[in-house]
Amino acid sequence: MKKTLVGLLLVSVMVFSFVLWAGAQEEYEIAVVVKVAGIPWFSRLEEGVKQAAKDFGVNAYMVGPTTADPAPQVQMVEDLVTRGVDAVCVVPNDAKALSPVFNRAREQGIVVLTHESPFETEAIDWDVETIDSVQYGKAPVDAIVQKLEEAGELENYSANNPAGFVMLVGSLTVPLHNFWADTALQHATENYPFLKEITSRLPTAESVEDSRAAVLDLITTYGDELKAVIGWGSLGPIGAAQAVTEKGMEDEIIVVGSAIPSTVAPYLRTGAVDWAQLWDPKDAGYAMVYIAKQMLDGEEIVEGMEIPGLGPISIDGKVISVNQIKLMRTAEEAEALGF
Repeated sequence: MKKTLVGLLLVSVMVFSFVLWAGAQEEYEIAVVVKVAGIPWFSRLEEGVKQAAKDFGVNAYMVGPTTADPAPQVQMVEDLVTRGVDAVCVVPNDAKALSPVFNRAREQGIVVLTHESPFETEAIDWDVETIDSVQYGKAPVDAIVQKLEEAGELENYSANNPAGFVMLVGSLTVPLHNFWADTALQHATENYPFLKEITSRLPTAESVEDSRAAVLDLITTYGDELKAVIGWGSLGPIGAAQAVTEKGMEDEIIVVGSAIPSTVAPYLRTGAVDWAQLWDPKDAGYAMVYIAKQMLDGEEIVEGMEIPGLGPISIDGKVISVNQIKLMRTAEEAEALGF
């Protein structure tokens, strides 16, 4: 009898140990690689990654280079692929530069997702977006026109005497920034002939200081010809706002673009920023980890499937999207978003 009990006990311990081992083996490693670590936008995205890791029982984490340059990001992804992670989710600085390492990752069975890169999808499994990118590109131009109208200045401008605007992008290789800029320019050209882009878009490296310096130079160079600034990176409008505040031109230059609510609210209050939009980067981090987990579990990604808390997805080619654009027309609207 004692031998039987001991035998059963040993079997139970072995089964329990196997269950624990199997559970440990099933904890997927999902690495999220952003454009640049340490800025508010990606700190917020990291919150979504951590929440998804907790909700879905995976080892998901965020990393990123210290500068918004393609080369260190490519190296970071190469290192993760060499290490054999289960999935890489990347917000590219340069999607074309990442294509070779993405191809190697998929050859090794690693799931490859991107965010903010819906136009370079050949080397990936899926791109995950939380906005309608065409609408996102058009909206700041409409906001500039509305602000001119509210100020009673619209009648001062025509095709022969246009209101000049400039656009700031993170870099000239960030796919979505430049798609939005292309969309905005086309929208202005087709619908608002009294608006004119007075110089080519400027890369400001996801930096407040670089954006501030660029706008100060623009004010010096173009004077009264500069009427509006669109910042596509989340820190572009903040740097632009600092520049117009330094010059005391809050009522003369319209600043619009992408910005984090808590960061932009003070500038909306003073009028240094006139209008802002974004999606919640936390949602993007959460969505990427969720889709990666579904793929690793062998689930089919289909139109209408639900991302928890974000609703049903749409699919266009390799692009998965939900539309969660947030508008901030006042400081109060920004503060109400809660991040």
